[in-house]
Amino acid sequence: MKIAVGLDFDRTLGVDNKLERVVGVDIAEHLAQTRGVPFDRDAAGKIFDEALAATRLAGMPIETAIEGALLRAAGPGPENEDEVGRFRDQVIERAPEFVRPLPGAKEMLSALDALGVRYAILTNGWSPFQEEKARLIGFRAPVYVSERIGMRKPDRDAFALLGRQFELSLDAIWYLGNDALVDCAGARAAGLVAVWFDWENRTYPAGVEPPNHVIHALDEFPPLVQGQLTGAAKPSAQ
Repeated sequence: MKIAVGLDFDRTLGVDNKLERVVGVDIAEHLAQTRGVPFDRDAAGKIFDEALAATRLAGMPIETAIEGALLRAAGPGPENEDEVGRFRDQVIERAPEFVRPLPGAKEMLSALDALGVRYAILTNGWSPFQEEKARLIGFRAPVYVSERIGMRKPDRDAFALLGRQFELSLDAIWYLGNDALVDCAGARAAGLVAVWFDWENRTYPAGVEPPNHVIHALDEFPPLVQGQLTGAAKPSAQ
């Protein structure tokens, strides 16, 4: 039996240490200073947290979210539109300072390579930021980003894309992610094998479809996959 693996990125393979928040607050602070407007970084940080959550949870375009956050944090002004236009470039430029792989990510990918298992990232977010984050941790397989593909997890169509790309039935694809609802419940509803990466020792939400497997460190994942490959290779008992 052939299997393939879909992977979340944020807080599964790597972290960006709130880079978008940092860039947004820095821009807002600069605008406030030039306008003589009082500025509170902590309050601005909360504003940008809310705006960025709307992009992740509701699919709000990043420019819309940043425009609204700048208005609330630094007030109105013609410069806001220019800064919104530069936001993506500033985030990409500073990404090497902030993006880091999670412990064991590179070793896990090498182990999947050794098993001959194909894999790809399926992630919500905007392009080319998600692709750049993957590149910065040394990821060299395909990266499918919601903004680019026009579909978002947990929608079934987003997971179904993996089946088409791998040319496999969805029950032959494993999906590894840290978000119970978006990653695990979404993958299971689409017919994939869902693996919850619970490295933060969270309680799985009540009433949410449970994952097929749970791991607490990335080095636990390749043995699970290998066990499936080995089991599938054994002849059935007569």
